[in-house]
Amino acid sequence: MKRISTKRRVAQLLGIALIAIAAIVLVSNVCVAAVSKGKCYDDVNTIPHNTYGLLLGTGRSSAPSPYYDARLQAAVDLYQAGKVDSVVVSGENLYADYNEVDSMAAALERAGVPVAFVDYHGTDTYASLHTFGDFFGRSISPTIISQHYHNRRAVFYGALVFCETPIAYNAADTDIWYWNLYRMSREFLARTKAVLAMPYYIFNQQ
Repeated sequence: MKRISTKRRVAQLLGIALIAIAAIVLVSNVCVAAVSKGKCYDDVNTIPHNTYGLLLGTGRSSAPSPYYDARLQAAVDLYQAGKVDSVVVSGENLYADYNEVDSMAAALERAGVPVAFVDYHGTDTYASLHTFGDFFGRSISPTIISQHYHNRRAVFYGALVFCETPIAYNAADTDIWYWNLYRMSREFLARTKAVLAMPYYIFNQQ
């Protein structure tokens, strides 16, 4: 019997590993899409009312990210349409030149939107939802405010945190192609992490 060379064996194992990784990524993204189906709204007129909106932070250092103004506007639109009574702002505030939450909270107040709570420990999406649940209780789920690609994963996390799966309002997206390429690549991996880490998140609720 002809022996398989070491190089060929390594190539086969590498191919199997790549196929397995691709399958895990695909299944994870399908799971996130399934849980969030019907929970993410584009139309402010059709989204149900909630007591609180949860505005997820995005970069604001020397200049805001392309998503910053759109998320703020989405929060303002929800409040003015009577779809939320107040907004919780959650994000990072770790460095002097990287302040997501204070600038967002100030902008909302200038627009006449009540800020119910400011969470400085929203280091990631799950942390923002978990802190909201700790502060307001697991029986009160918020309206999540972010872009559509992010909202799907946030709703998936919310299904693990709250008694009732939260809804989300989609802020306008950017048409900058390299930002879209970056966030698409990042989001595929972030959703995979969310699904693989699900046992930890469930255990962490106890």
